[in-house]
Amino acid sequence: MHYRKLESAVHVTSLFLLLLSTQSRSEFRVDIESTNNSAWGGFIKSEGTELIKTRDHTGTPLDKSKGSAGIEKTVDLNGTGRIIFYAPKSDTSAKPYEDGPLPPPWIETAIGPLPRGGSVKVKNGSILIETSSPERNEKFGSFYMAHRPISETETHVTTKITRIDTYEQETKSGIMIRKGTDPNAESVFLALSHRRPASIHYTKEGETISKIDARSNSRPGHWIRLTREGGKITGFVSADGEFWRQLRSFPDEMGKDATVCLVGQGRKPRRRWVTIFDHLQIGTLEELGSQKILHPKIALIDGTIFHSPIQSANKSIFRLGGIHSGKVIPSLTISRIEFHHPIENKFDEFLDGRRNGVLLSNGDFFECNLTGISSTEGGVEMACRSPLFGERKFDLTGSVNALVLRPASKKAPPGLPCCILTWQGGRIYGRDLRFNNNEAIIDTIRLRTQNIPLKEIKTIITGNKS
Repeated sequence: MHYRKLESAVHVTSLFLLLLSTQSRSEFRVDIESTNNSAWGGFIKSEGTELIKTRDHTGTPLDKSKGSAGIEKTVDLNGTGRIIFYAPKSDTSAKPYEDGPLPPPWIETAIGPLPRGGSVKVKNGSILIETSSPERNEKFGSFYMAHRPISETETHVTTKITRIDTYEQETKSGIMIRKGTDPNAESVFLALSHRRPASIHYTKEGETISKIDARSNSRPGHWIRLTREGGKITGFVSADGEFWRQLRSFPDEMGKDATVCLVGQGRKPRRRWVTIFDHLQIGTLEELGSQKILHPKIALIDGTIFHSPIQSANKSIFRLGGIHSGKVIPSLTISRIEFHHPIENKFDEFLDGRRNGVLLSNGDFFECNLTGISSTEGGVEMACRSPLFGERKFDLTGSVNALVLRPASKKAPPGLPCCILTWQGGRIYGRDLRFNNNEAIIDTIRLRTQNIPLKEIKTIITGNKS
């Protein structure tokens, strides 16, 4: 994987050779600025509670036979002012299949009655699923697909739907995880369409539960992903294959019988039509690496910024989810919450906290006071009260970009000797910095102890920096 150095305000006394290099998952390329303004850089790895330099910036392993210059170097946190991590280039590529039939273990088949059938082939590296429609009066939602087994857990399937060559109303193409090929099999189907936003559908015992993306721009040309993890199948959608929005999770009871499918489904009469899939990847979540999930971005009044799902809230407290599950934040400590980010600069005047309310996804600002937040089967819903319009409710997963409560401080809180900046825009203040098992650990005031994976860190600034 190639790497590039991000822009930084750090002034160093020497210039490092910036070369593209390959790095293992256990190594991280860094520049380290010391308290005396000297600097060094290269590749480091986490060994227990220590960070140790193993290679120079060119990627050459350190050779102990060359004396002190070649001996592994341990990072001295007491003498370190700043650690700057190099950013990995996003790699949304996948090894393309050769032109011709889709090779084993892929199998193509029709599900349900489909008189005109379909076909699957690879052309110019893209996978083409050609499908047809069931008879006009047929009630069953038949379709054509390519399918193969998928591991039982900790796996994903990711692809970009480049084109769907019909605008017919009921057409939807995408990826599916289903329990075998029986027409009535349990399944989770994540789909795109020209006529409606991305949608995810869970079918079991003839009943279907669906969730449609509340943001209406997720059409062909977007990326989609299904993951199997922790007994759940979760659907995500992305405009660029890098930052992902979660649509919904459903229970995963398919076990070893699950297959992953590329699907084209619709009712365009009397002719076949094609869906084009690109950048198909199927593998483990470990191979996928850290997903950039667009969780709500929470800014506290002391300048702390972190990302976390929100389970519920009232006028007094916010209950967090995800890795922060079980933690609560007093409402008075929160400045704003961005549910869809980044937000364009032209809306900065609405985010400064001078007025309470919600910035809607259409660009309007609705002044109101928060009443509560609750999780529903379809997403997260906010209730608020406006002096002019009374009680109102908003879908936080789609119709709201930000909730603004009060201004935030522009200065770091006093007495906290460490700040960790993350690649997703987080800013965590804390003390007692230490490392363990490829994680940075600090103690914070509001969020208690934080374990932040090194692969998610952009910069560490310690209190040793004058």
